[in-house]
Amino acid sequence: MIRTTPPPLRRSERANQPPQSRRQEQRTASLRALGFGVVIGLLFLALLARLWYLQVVHGDDFRDAALANQSRHVRTAAPRGVITDRHGVLLAANRPRLALYATPDVAKDPLVLARLSVLLEIPADEIRQTILETQQNPYDPVRIALDVPMRMVTQIEENKPFLPGVSTQPEPVRWYPRGSLAAHLLGTMGRINDAEWRSKKAAGYSSDDFLGKTGIESAFEPYLRGKPGGTDVQIDAHGRMVRTLSAADPAPGGTVALTVDAGVQAAAERVFKEHGFVGAAVAINPQTGAVLAMASAPTFDPDQFAKGITAANWKPLHDSPAHPLINRTLDAMYPPGSTFKPVVACAGLETGAITTGSSVYCPGSYHLGRARFGCWTRHNETGFVKAIAQSCDVFFYVAGQKIGPDRLSYYSKQFGLAEKTGIDLDGEDIGSIPSPSWKAKHFRRLAPQYSHWFGGDTLHMSIGQGDVLTTPLQMARVAATLANGGKVLQPYTVERITDGTTAHLLYRGTPKLVHQVPISPLNMEAVRSAMRATVTNGTGKVVNFPGIAVAAKTGSAQTHGSAKTHGLFICFAPYDHPTIAIAAIVEHGGHGGDTAGKVARAMLLAYFHLKDTGGTSARSD
Repeated sequence: MIRTTPPPLRRSERANQPPQSRRQEQRTASLRALGFGVVIGLLFLALLARLWYLQVVHGDDFRDAALANQSRHVRTAAPRGVITDRHGVLLAANRPRLALYATPDVAKDPLVLARLSVLLEIPADEIRQTILETQQNPYDPVRIALDVPMRMVTQIEENKPFLPGVSTQPEPVRWYPRGSLAAHLLGTMGRINDAEWRSKKAAGYSSDDFLGKTGIESAFEPYLRGKPGGTDVQIDAHGRMVRTLSAADPAPGGTVALTVDAGVQAAAERVFKEHGFVGAAVAINPQTGAVLAMASAPTFDPDQFAKGITAANWKPLHDSPAHPLINRTLDAMYPPGSTFKPVVACAGLETGAITTGSSVYCPGSYHLGRARFGCWTRHNETGFVKAIAQSCDVFFYVAGQKIGPDRLSYYSKQFGLAEKTGIDLDGEDIGSIPSPSWKAKHFRRLAPQYSHWFGGDTLHMSIGQGDVLTTPLQMARVAATLANGGKVLQPYTVERITDGTTAHLLYRGTPKLVHQVPISPLNMEAVRSAMRATVTNGTGKVVNFPGIAVAAKTGSAQTHGSAKTHGLFICFAPYDHPTIAIAAIVEHGGHGGDTAGKVARAMLLAYFHLKDTGGTSARSD
């Protein structure tokens, strides 16, 4: 059966319809019109909402995107501030190197990535990863290679039509003209990491910037970092520059003048290198606290870090048993051995436990109960001056027992030990000065025999052994305190910082007195005089120079796991008005006068501009 749609009613037929049917038809028509109107209204509202979203909510974003399609901002890195020594000798500067940049959309273009991979000889995935990790937005170019060889730049420029979004430009790279000189003091550079960038982004850092990681480069980063410039350029559809829209020149970082004397620094490092010594040496001006040298051996080449150290260069530094990346001047602790004896002597005189007339008989050892404590040689009858000049352990065993561990601890801390010196560098160790309460606190978790203070602990402490630990920087400050008559000064390494453009003074390092050691001038002078005798008639003859009066103290310190002691040496000069105080250590160097003394001697020769005629050797502890 075929169904057909009934034809529409004629006007006459509709007129003959009942009124109720006509009202129903009109209602249906009205509903259809209303529904159509609602749909049209909703579409219109959606259009308005979309326009509001595009023009109001994200208007700035889309405007930037539109501008980015026709312009690029080429960031110009600022030259980092230079670093010099106290005499203007250049220690850190910059040299121009060519860098390769790519816009973030290059990471999505496999063809461009493949071409770059061939030219740079770098895997395409590595290039893509660099872009993704360092991009800040979808428009600004990011650096994908630094210090690009000229031949490679030429190839890139020749292939520019096939490398849209890729560009090259010169960029200053950190350079250390004196090589490894003062490497630990100057510090290292490195690419900014995610955490650093998040904290420094507001200060204008880019995600691919380099910044100081250690040493002066890190501690004075805000001064050394310059202000980047940039150029806004119009580009065509192929990413080629059409014209320059605007430009701003970068501002160089500040010029940092250190308190360090490059000649003294070089002298110390030369001795360490020539003899294959491992250790450290620090020199301080005892009148101001200004650091004159900070040498740590072995050292490294800071240029390796200037543009991002490679895995091949990092591995030998990291795996070396000599740990060349450790700054031993302030980040390593050693028992000071006999160089600690002047502190004990001051404590003994001030407490009345000993006098300058005190003497003991040294048969080469001392017995406490059934325990034998040796001396490095037999001194026979030994008075105060001879005890320091010849470094007699037996004299100080007896003195230490009379002083007592608590008073030894107190006076040691008065010389600034067991605390940070407050130097204007990061990474400083604190060291340790023991006492009965200190030992009970630090070893209370162990058995009683480990936390109880024994008489032998006092004997070890009295000759700078046991749990007495100091840094070379701390011992240099001890030497400086002895030199200036008892003033504990805060060491500093930066003399001044000036603006890189205007040369206006931005910062000046100033002497700061921490406190005065509670030792009478008479007692202090007695100890200083005995240290002078160490040079003229004792174990420190290695620094006995005609015309320059030097006072010194030698030392050796036993170490766990090694039969050979560390060699230590402290000194200051000139005796009447000291302007330099030195502490040096050679790890497993044996007698201090034979090893660390050589380092101190070279530093004094360089500081006073003396000709080396050969040192006088002497037996030493």
